Amino acid sequence: MEISQTDFDILDAIQTGRVGSGTLINHFVDYCDNAIGGHPQPLIDAGLIKSDGKTVDGLTDAGLAAWKAYKAQHESDD
Repeated sequence: MEISQTDFDILDAIQTGRVGSGTLINHFVDYCDNAIGGHPQPLIDAGLIKSDGKTVDGLTDAGLAAWKAYKAQHESDD
């Protein structure tokens, strides 16, 4: 899955600990809307974010791979 800058920012919030495991999904959605300007549901639906439907529980292996790939690609652009 090709991810956008906004998608990366959402994944990065989880990977860097700004959004901790166990965060209620509605708080996570509010955070993404207000602080990032995007909605995380497509990333959850695509299997990049671990969620039981009530909480955010980190990145899946696919989410971590997408985060790493985007970061590596865009670090080389600098």
